[in-house]
Amino acid sequence: SAASPIPATSSVPPRWSFAVSDAQYLLTFAVMLAVALIIGQLTAGLRYQARIASYREERARSLYEFARDLSSLLETQRVVDTVARFIAQTFRADVAVLVPDDQDRVGVRNAGGAALNVDVGAAQWAHDNAQPAGLFTDTLAGSVFLYLPLRAPMRTRGVLAIKPESRRVLLVPEQRRQLDTFAALAAIALE
Repeated sequence: SAASPIPATSSVPPRWSFAVSDAQYLLTFAVMLAVALIIGQLTAGLRYQARIASYREERARSLYEFARDLSSLLETQRVVDTVARFIAQTFRADVAVLVPDDQDRVGVRNAGGAALNVDVGAAQWAHDNAQPAGLFTDTLAGSVFLYLPLRAPMRTRGVLAIKPESRRVLLVPEQRRQLDTFAALAAIALE
């Protein structure tokens, strides 16, 4: 009896069909599919972690640049202008910085479109109570601005009014912490 010749193709019979003629091939297919799905999930997880690390690096860099720029300023007006410009760029927002006068009444110190729409009463409340007011807070929640008191170690040095292009910027916890850190640095620079 002559041995049957081995076919020259490497495909598994039956060819050109999804029918499985041997259970061993079905098990191989299941294992390969499971491995492919696991590798896909791991790759997606790594890509997500890389994106998060990139965002964190960007936030750390902007915080460093902000602190560096503020460290050399001695005049209140230059600090206010730098704070407003930097926060407006970083958060894509309209920003106004309100600084108290000799009677402890806050007033807008930087020029710009945001200064025209600021509710000075809400800013004064935030300053007097050293509590945030406005957007996403319990006080004056209907406002389009978020009023953050610029609390320094000695006392509150002013109020940061911010109106982001997209409201969700302030809903991201890391973004909000970064904004709070910027406000703390601004307060220290003003002090």
